[in-house]
Amino acid sequence: MGFRILRISSLVLAIVSILVVGILYFYKFPKEVDVVLPAVSFIENDSSSINRLSIHVQGTLYRPVFRQHTFQGKVLMDSYNFSKENSTLLIITKRQNGVNMGALHYQATSKPFDFVASSMIWFDDDFELINIWGDWNKNEVKNESFFIVTASSYEQAIAVQKKLREKFGSDDWFVPKA
Repeated sequence: MGFRILRISSLVLAIVSILVVGILYFYKFPKEVDVVLPAVSFIENDSSSINRLSIHVQGTLYRPVFRQHTFQGKVLMDSYNFSKENSTLLIITKRQNGVNMGALHYQATSKPFDFVASSMIWFDDDFELINIWGDWNKNEVKNESFFIVTASSYEQAIAVQKKLREKFGSDDWFVPKA
């Protein structure tokens, strides 16, 4: 009798474990995001190049336990019409210490694989800390990096970049380099 109870208990425990792992693997833990944050754009090492703008992130961040996070929605920057007129494609490629790194693309709505603008992005799960390394101002920047960061001043932007870099923990991938 005792052996039978042990077998049944083991079977029930195995089934429950499989169900829990299956749920944790397949459930995406969605988080709705709708934030508007002050931001600044600037050329690296040039505090005089600062421009104020706002970033509006609207969509859903999916946070599965055993797989890569994904985002579906829009990332709009009020000073850049291409971000308002085209589809947003945000591909998260790496996640480390609560910071997501990915590629931010804007696709022409009429041509699905025609990228109007592309950049790298680092952000936390709440989208409060955002660092975008853009390439759409190549003619203006002239071999310097161009950034859009959630902050109200150049000094705050540098502090946000430093905080994200420290949390991300890798200078190999984070721009700007320390």
